[in-house]
Amino acid sequence: MIKKRVKKIGELMFLITIRQSWKLICNLYNIIREPFLALKKLIIKDKDKSQIFLVGLMAIMPAIFYISARIVWDNYNYGYIPASVGKIFLIIFVIEIMILGYLGFWIWKIFRK
Repeated sequence: MIKKRVKKIGELMFLITIRQSWKLICNLYNIIREPFLALKKLIIKDKDKSQIFLVGLMAIMPAIFYISARIVWDNYNYGYIPASVGKIFLIIFVIEIMILGYLGFWIWKIFRK
């Protein structure tokens, strides 16, 4: 009885994961191709909070991953974080600001209309 329920829950989780992954890939492609229409559909028409969260997470995840991996590696390898890492953090910060600025600009245009 419990094994059937666990199996059914596992199957549902798998199907939900596939569905959300497919929608995320479609949304990311559409944001690159037609950002105004894609974000307008995502935010105003569909109001799909899970997809909005996933798109936002995809925008900031590279920086979070790099910074956390760099901190762990430097502490493991050197015992401290070298001063030269600050320049790399600055470059990553600028790239992330550009990505978030791009998304923010199109979201601002959507709410302005």
